[in-house]
Amino acid sequence: MKLNKIVMIIFRIAEICYWVGTAMCAVIAGGISMGQTSIITLLSDVDPSAGRDLVAFGFSIFPVDSQGNPVKGAYLIFFIAMVLMMALMAMVCRNIYLIFKTSAGETSFSKGQTPFQPDNIRMVREIGIFLMAIPVVGLIMSVVSRIALAGMEVETSVDLHFVMIGLAMICLSRFFAYGMELQDDVDGLV
Repeated sequence: MKLNKIVMIIFRIAEICYWVGTAMCAVIAGGISMGQTSIITLLSDVDPSAGRDLVAFGFSIFPVDSQGNPVKGAYLIFFIAMVLMMALMAMVCRNIYLIFKTSAGETSFSKGQTPFQPDNIRMVREIGIFLMAIPVVGLIMSVVSRIALAGMEVETSVDLHFVMIGLAMICLSRFFAYGMELQDDVDGLV
């Protein structure tokens, strides 16, 4: 049980960090859209003059044109993608935290001290959906960058490993549903 408490604390802290990162990326994207590109170096460790790949959550974009000049639109697309992806990761962390609290019977909607509860099943399924949505956001932003930055040689890539983890979480939610059915059957016999 001590490990569960540690994991709950870690995921709560991670959730808060992801929400703060989401807000910072939103401020950066807003600043870029208003022509204030200096906000990039003010609020992040990204240096537009360095001309390096921007990579996060398997989504990457090379924000430099063929002459080596930074492409403002590529930075905007990257930070918009980060807003969406970080919000999804914050929700994953939130659900993990709530699953542990609910399983321990510490939430208002908990049905005792058991992991086999409808809300836990829903949250495990949501984790899978959120994880699968991350590369979908990357794919959408890749298409947006191709359209919005037509004529520029901006490269993008997307890693799809979150899809596999998301599918596994959706399958685990089915195991939890089956476990809840078995628990209900056993409770009905007693």
